[in-house]
Amino acid sequence: MTNPAGRVIVGVKGSPDSLPVLRRALDEARRYGAELHAVIAYRVPEGSATGPCLLGGPGAMDEERRTAALTLHRTCLTALGDSFGGVDFTAVVALGRPDTVLVDHADRQDDILVIGTGSAGLRPHLFGGSVARDCVRHARCPVLLVPPSELAREYRKGLRRWNGWVRRQADEIACAAVRHDISRL
Repeated sequence: MTNPAGRVIVGVKGSPDSLPVLRRALDEARRYGAELHAVIAYRVPEGSATGPCLLGGPGAMDEERRTAALTLHRTCLTALGDSFGGVDFTAVVALGRPDTVLVDHADRQDDILVIGTGSAGLRPHLFGGSVARDCVRHARCPVLLVPPSELAREYRKGLRRWNGWVRRQADEIACAAVRHDISRL
């Protein structure tokens, strides 16, 4: 894959999974002598774009944009430091769904879109699909998928074990309470 003087567009969501994705994108930008564009998408709470509501007033969009920009800045600083090794860097904060924003930004054939695969699990399928899958489906340029780091996978595995233990404890407490209530009858 050759990409002379193109762009490397990387999707950032602000989670720890974004760190290896950003590092890989910087490596690709250095490798091809390309610009690095770090892109974060944000959404406005429902109803706030049309006027005041319980979730936020007309300023909600500005507040969401500021929050997204701060998240992007902190994530890039954590992952890449303050030096990009001679790579031209652009930060992009855009309103919209992450998959749509990324595909729209990576609109040239000489672009490379770098995104994380996220966590494998049931959640993406239940709540509308994954950003990675939708980007691969609709992108007009090559897409590089970066899996979660080994540390992230181990963390999730431990979290699942912990959640299972907590769930079992809660079930035991609930059963004991029911047994106690039944014995009082």
